[in-house]
Amino acid sequence: MRLSELISGMNCCVYNFKDVNINSIELDSRKVRPGCLFVALKGNRFDGHNFIKQAEESGAVALATQKKVDSVLPQIIFDDTRDVLGKIARRFYGEISGIKLIGVTGTNGKTTTTFIIHSILKKANYNPGLIGTIYYMNGKEKIKAERTTPESLELFKLINEFQNNKAKAVVMEVSSHALQLKRVEELNFYIGIFTNLSQDHLDFHKTMEEYKKAKLHLFDLLTDDGYAIYNQDDPVAEDIKGLDLKNLLNYGFRNEAMIRGEIKRDLLSGISIEVFYRNKKIEVNSKLIGSFNGYNILAGFATGIALGVDLKTIKEGIEELDGVRGRMEKVAENIFVDFAHTPEALSNLLKSLRKYTIGRLIVIFGCGGDRDRDKRPKMGRVASENADFVIVTSDNPRSEDPEKIIADIIKGMTNKNYTMIQDREEAIAYGISIKKPDDILVIAGKGHEEYQILKDKVVSFDDAAVVRKYLRRQ
Repeated sequence: MRLSELISGMNCCVYNFKDVNINSIELDSRKVRPGCLFVALKGNRFDGHNFIKQAEESGAVALATQKKVDSVLPQIIFDDTRDVLGKIARRFYGEISGIKLIGVTGTNGKTTTTFIIHSILKKANYNPGLIGTIYYMNGKEKIKAERTTPESLELFKLINEFQNNKAKAVVMEVSSHALQLKRVEELNFYIGIFTNLSQDHLDFHKTMEEYKKAKLHLFDLLTDDGYAIYNQDDPVAEDIKGLDLKNLLNYGFRNEAMIRGEIKRDLLSGISIEVFYRNKKIEVNSKLIGSFNGYNILAGFATGIALGVDLKTIKEGIEELDGVRGRMEKVAENIFVDFAHTPEALSNLLKSLRKYTIGRLIVIFGCGGDRDRDKRPKMGRVASENADFVIVTSDNPRSEDPEKIIADIIKGMTNKNYTMIQDREEAIAYGISIKKPDDILVIAGKGHEEYQILKDKVVSFDDAAVVRKYLRRQ
């Protein structure tokens, strides 16, 4: 595509213009190849403008920036490159056609809900794509995810690949950061799902009201005939009902829900739910563990209905999902790994596991550094009040002192049923050593993650792998 086509009609200043051919677009100077347009984004930690020289040396033929830089290359200056990135990507990769986009937002349950929906879509022969926290999936190909919702450039690139693979639908997690930072602004969703709202990411959004506002923006991006699906049992339902939305579907366990569920069996082997929709009752036997997964199943069920999938296929799609990596993942007998990293998620996790516990319920967890400090004592209180024994440890401390993070957590403890072991591997090893056959041990906070962030280092670390390592030594 010619540079003139790419920027036609956009509000920008142009220097050194030459109508070069653009073969690719990149934000990361390390990925630049000859024929590339390099877009300089200004982020919290890095500024793309500082990597112009590297982009030039790697073969960039044009630059998109927010300020004039010293370069002989054609330079397109925008007020905010992040604002126009989606427009540039959309123009370069072309309009999305023949694909229904399904976006899932909410504090907890996004990943599991997207996996449930993906399984339903697969059963319904949609050949679906998946974009989320664990990986991006195109047919059978899995691509490791760098973030929950990629930058708009990567999104359009992925969706273009899904289109080439004849996908009829793409289901994706849509984080509050992505909504706030306009990563999805140029996308039109056929279905938007809001799972629930509780405290998280206040280091970024500052207030719960701003956090909620960012999440609700997903519904502004619906197509004219699109569906808004939401959790009727969550307080945010009242906000959603007040929006000017055409097609609404809600789900929950209370009588007023349009798609209502009743949990019939709740076992360590999975949960069974009766789903009531209109005059029909469907029993779903899921391998997912924990009653809180009932909401994720109902969200998936509602999505199937909005898409016109028959009830039998919806049921079979849900039942064929074996589980989700790092989400109430059973690593060994009575030992689980879970991603719970908010007070609400930790509470749901421990209350669910309590039902299966004969002996003691032991939890190992920490809180991330450079993130919402206010939730640390709240998570301490939740752990202290819902587990029999708590091992407080580190969890991606980043630039903070792990001991100070642990001290913040301890402030919320209401019982003396805890110990502190800063080294996460040592904490897991200790948890395994004190666990008796009837006890349940859960390691929370990191789930599927395969790393620890320690100051400026990223080291390999996988909770499930560490559990297996110490079990082999017994």
